Amino acid sequence: MKTIALRSITIGLFLSIICVSCSKTDNTAKSQTELLTQKSWKFEMYGLDENNNGIIEGAENGMLECETDDVYTFNANGTGVYAGGTLQCSAGEPPTIDFGWAFSNNGTELAIFAAPEKINKLDENILEVYYIDQNSQGQPVKYIRRFQH
Repeated sequence: MKTIALRSITIGLFLSIICVSCSKTDNTAKSQTELLTQKSWKFEMYGLDENNNGIIEGAENGMLECETDDVYTFNANGTGVYAGGTLQCSAGEPPTIDFGWAFSNNGTELAIFAAPEKINKLDENILEVYYIDQNSQGQPVKYIRRFQH
């Protein structure tokens, strides 16, 4: 009787270990390139952070109505496509524009079209970049662009 109970417990433990080891999930973090290229990005907001708090409030948002449907698609090979959407900002605007992109400075900066911008946030849902410029008084100001899926 003790032998049967001991075998049952041993078999139960063995099966439990197998079930637990088979149900492991892959927690491998995605690379920056994977995060950037997994889906297209839509403009959420952009503007000058006038009060220097790192957030673009409604009054600081410089986004135009015609930009609300703009989409950026990044390809893993360093190319991308900007699609202006259905609302055009100016007559004769091309519907799409090809661009190149690259990470720089150990992955802390992202260059899209022009000079690299610092990456403030890049995750599954948000891409936020910024650059520092000077205002007319020579003071540093932060210009922030935020995208979402």
